[in-house]
Amino acid sequence: MPRRPKTSAYDLTDAQLKAGRFADVVDSHDTLAQWLVQELEAALSARGAIAERIRYYWTYYEQGRTRGSRGPWPDAADLTSPYGTEFVDAVLGRVMDTIMVEPLWIVEGWGDSTSRAPFIEEFHQRTQEQERLQSVLRGVLLRALVEPAGILELSEATETRRVRKRIRATLELDPMTGTAIIDEDAAPVLAKDEQGGYIEATDPNTPSAEVDIDVWEPVRLGPAYDIIPYLDYLRFPFHARSRSEIWGYGKRFYRRLPELKARAAAGAYDPQAVERLGDDNEYTTTSQDAPRGVTVPDQRGPTAQKELWEMPILADLDGEGERWWLATVHPQSTTLLRLKVDDRTARFLEFVPFPKPGSRDGYSLIEKMMTALEEDTAVRNMRADKCALSISAPILRVQGALWNPYEQPFAPGSVVDVRDTNELKQFELSDVPASVNVWKQDVRTDVERLIGLNDVSVGTQTQERRTLGEVQLAAGYSEVRVKAIIAAIQESLEELGSARHEIWKRTLAAQQQGMPIPSTLMAGLDARGIDTGSIADGRITAQMLEGQFWFKARGSVDTANLDRQATNLSQLLATLGPLMQLNPMIRAIFSTPQAAKAFVEQILRVYRWPDKQAFLGSEAQAAMQQQQQQDQMLQMVQGMIGGAPGAGAEAPGAPAPMVEPPIEQPPMGGGMMGAR
Repeated sequence: MPRRPKTSAYDLTDAQLKAGRFADVVDSHDTLAQWLVQELEAALSARGAIAERIRYYWTYYEQGRTRGSRGPWPDAADLTSPYGTEFVDAVLGRVMDTIMVEPLWIVEGWGDSTSRAPFIEEFHQRTQEQERLQSVLRGVLLRALVEPAGILELSEATETRRVRKRIRATLELDPMTGTAIIDEDAAPVLAKDEQGGYIEATDPNTPSAEVDIDVWEPVRLGPAYDIIPYLDYLRFPFHARSRSEIWGYGKRFYRRLPELKARAAAGAYDPQAVERLGDDNEYTTTSQDAPRGVTVPDQRGPTAQKELWEMPILADLDGEGERWWLATVHPQSTTLLRLKVDDRTARFLEFVPFPKPGSRDGYSLIEKMMTALEEDTAVRNMRADKCALSISAPILRVQGALWNPYEQPFAPGSVVDVRDTNELKQFELSDVPASVNVWKQDVRTDVERLIGLNDVSVGTQTQERRTLGEVQLAAGYSEVRVKAIIAAIQESLEELGSARHEIWKRTLAAQQQGMPIPSTLMAGLDARGIDTGSIADGRITAQMLEGQFWFKARGSVDTANLDRQATNLSQLLATLGPLMQLNPMIRAIFSTPQAAKAFVEQILRVYRWPDKQAFLGSEAQAAMQQQQQQDQMLQMVQGMIGGAPGAGAEAPGAPAPMVEPPIEQPPMGGGMMGAR
């Protein structure tokens, strides 16, 4: 049997690495670090000048300066095109309004899991609100529109808590006599391991004693999110065209040296490897800070930070087949700090709104507009410079004239001494030609065609006269372009929902008592007609989340325009009453409590009603049930009266006439609660 490593930071020893399929390259922790750093440097060099391009993209989005000292004169105009910011924010706003609906995911279950799908759907809607997932998605989608991809790391949040625990510890035995060693207080001495902890007895025949100890145990808290800048993220190989070709990922992060030593003491990193890192600072102004315009100050001593890369890799390192491993390396010293089996709880989700054929990366929205943005920047600066020259034209002064601009500054009300009126004369310059204004409008039109959004769709109005039909037609086709963006990120949203579900199952499984149900979740379940009394003790357990479920993002391009949905709903309400009179089966469907609640919920949503619980909460549900009971009692009484002798009963064998009772038309559509 190969020797197990003494430190808990490594799941494989050097001897086990020699038995792997990479033995000709990797036969120790040091050679594994060398191989990983080599692959890391090759992937970084394959990127080329992507860092400068991304910096350029952020400059346009942030309305930064682009001319620098290249202006025609000091203080000349340095104006960046506003279209980059305008259209990125417009697309981001429409995408967020499309996907962030309630609920965020539609949950479908298979088999026995079907009945629990509404509960799962409501549970994740409330938990994602508590996790502030909306701000996370906004941040990663903004990066996806400016950078080649938006990277979201989803992991399991944990914290270490002190827990009192009773164990059966092994006794320290005298090697000569084999009896337990007694200390000065006449108590048996307990055996300890290399880290100073008590050794727990697993064999009942082993001499042992019960002892209460305080241990630090990780406590699961649910999902955690981290938005990774594109320049701090890598795939291996870099040229991979599909997910099946990827054998690893890389994420750059920084840690202070005291943090690394504390983690090494807890067993997360190898203590000897941490000592080899040195104490110099490695976090200077890097590509991560360039887009934000951040200048990192000098950091020394306990504030010095070390650059590390966390790399999940798929490899056969021990000769037992390929599996995922999680390695942490320090490229500067080529040191392996950790090598653990990766349980795949943490994963990287890639959001690519504009996919690029033959690549896992996509097109940046700024990149797609770049030539038009540069053209508009040139026209904008040209027009500003020309206007400045025209308004503040230079003054022609005859050599040897009396007037000195430094002694007699030119200003309203000032006196200028001249010997002749021809000594001073303003330079005659023409104003901006009309062609420049037409040129700028043409650039705007080009950008709209590139992105597929017109003035109305981005929330602005121009001086052009457009008919209502033209405006609606253009807005409708712009929604088609937005729908393509939603379809591109749909798969990542579905994967996010499934991964969150698995993390919450693990979190609840670690809590024996379960988790209390929030009041908002209870209200949501009441509104859906789910019997909350069936939930044991009002707590959520891991067993309640078990099953096979599919998470599908509910948002579509139709949800981005509530005004249009309100119009469509009004048209539906106008036709629903006659339709239910025509077909009693339709009226019966809309008479069910579930259909009535869903219908009222849609009405309140599209008309932006602030208080939904007054109509959908537990009180409204109780009133609905009471009304149903009254209707049933009334029908029973009417049936008894109608069936009494001499009460107008039809002759035997005569068919009953088919007479439809009149239907009350409520203000928001008829037939929702059934005919009275």
